[in-house]
Amino acid sequence: MDQERFKRIVSVLERDELTLREKQFVEAVKKYLNENGRVTDQQKSLLEGIYKEKIWMKKAFFSQNNLPKGSPSKAA
Repeated sequence: MDQERFKRIVSVLERDELTLREKQFVEAVKKYLNENGRVTDQQKSLLEGIYKEKIWMKKAFFSQNNLPKGSPSKAA
């Protein structure tokens, strides 16, 4: 994962509502990156998983909120 991808993911996650464990994990990965200049494959995988889950949830929630609020019945 390059620095730009990491920054983009962290930026999105920081704007989302994260669980305590997710927040702790993101902070730990940021600290690890600052200290070591890279993230591990496992950290990448978990970070991508959290990111994809949050994006999926946003899309699902958005599409549910944009459904028609009750279209008139054509069968009368």
